[in-house]
Amino acid sequence: MKFDLHCHSYYSDGELSPTSVIELAVEQDISHLALTDHDTLVGLAEAQTAADDNNLSLIKGVELSCNWQGHLLHVLGLNIDPQNETLKLVIAQNIERRLVRAEKMFVDFERHDIELRDQVAKMLEGKGVPTRPHFAQALIDSGYAKNKNQAFKRFLVRGKPGYIPMQWPDLSEIANAITQDGGIAVLAHPMRYKFTRTRLIRLIEDMQAAGVRGMEVCTPTMDAGQISMLSRLAMEYNLLASMGSDFHAPSQPWARLGTAPKLPEGITPVWTEFY
Repeated sequence: MKFDLHCHSYYSDGELSPTSVIELAVEQDISHLALTDHDTLVGLAEAQTAADDNNLSLIKGVELSCNWQGHLLHVLGLNIDPQNETLKLVIAQNIERRLVRAEKMFVDFERHDIELRDQVAKMLEGKGVPTRPHFAQALIDSGYAKNKNQAFKRFLVRGKPGYIPMQWPDLSEIANAITQDGGIAVLAHPMRYKFTRTRLIRLIEDMQAAGVRGMEVCTPTMDAGQISMLSRLAMEYNLLASMGSDFHAPSQPWARLGTAPKLPEGITPVWTEFY
């Protein structure tokens, strides 16, 4: 079996349709895939149809933004129930937050004589809500930046045009919404937050108290030392271990579908909870 439990379609900030993501997963010999779009479940039905057609096991998922001690965290919901009313409510609230922020971002850019509404609308074509990567791409398409790295340095960050802070729900609220009806909450890409080991342990203790039972231990951007450290923490704190590429687009070689390293021996894979 080959797993990838973190990827995105064009219903959030990915590039491909759910069907194309599934077809690419099949090409990469992935047997079990979780579609985890940001704050939306819209792509899951299409993904399920494509998975059934291609004899691939789909794990229904989502990636939710939340707050922990003033830090933005991403938490994956795996093996979720798309009919979970509490989860649907939290997702609807996060979507509304994104829409409100997007309008404020448009207005802020317009104060700097930068018009991005048409470009962002064309990218979305009714498939989702505007995210910061959509704005970054619009800046590139309009000639204000050469690439996304430059877009996020010149714009969209604190003190620059397009930066609008967000008030995300608390970690405990997100964990509660995911874990109702059998979902498993998993901390996404823990190394991305650049926490010290001491602070990461504090987060692990708080997230366990909130009901987050798992942590991504293997992603394509982690080195062997980081994987080893996270594996030891997973064993010490009895966390379920997950793995995923965080795939968004074929043009991003650092996050190709199915390229996360295998989980080390001695830790408990998250999929043992639903397979």
